[in-house]
Amino acid sequence: MFRKMLVVFAVLLFGVTAAAAQSCQDIIDKRQAFMKRSADMAKVGSAMVKGETPFDLAKVKEILATFAADAAAMPTLFPDCSKTGDHTTAGPAIWDKPADFKAAQDKFSADVKAAQDNVKDLDTLKAGFQSIGKDCGSCHQAFRVKRG
Repeated sequence: MFRKMLVVFAVLLFGVTAAAAQSCQDIIDKRQAFMKRSADMAKVGSAMVKGETPFDLAKVKEILATFAADAAAMPTLFPDCSKTGDHTTAGPAIWDKPADFKAAQDKFSADVKAAQDNVKDLDTLKAGFQSIGKDCGSCHQAFRVKRG
């Protein structure tokens, strides 16, 4: 009887471990999808800033809404179990310096909110995008590792 219980416990433990590993890979996948989506939106906004495409306030609002949604989700996308995994470029500083990482996330969120409140034309887009771009760059510099 004890042996059967031990086998059942081992099977359950393996199942829970496998499910946790899968959910962490799902989180990494979700995180990467969010980052790709933000990068794609940033390219559209940057093209407007550079004058390569016409300013479109409706599109800018969509871009900023995407950034805001990503910023809101960001705190949930870096659990301890996602330190390693399929093609992650999340750097160890995320977990080694959690207060610094949270501060970077908070600054990004605040700058996105400010842009949402202030962007009315190309000049205000340029100002908002400059701040947001600096946030992205400094966070990637401090908290991302480059793939080899």
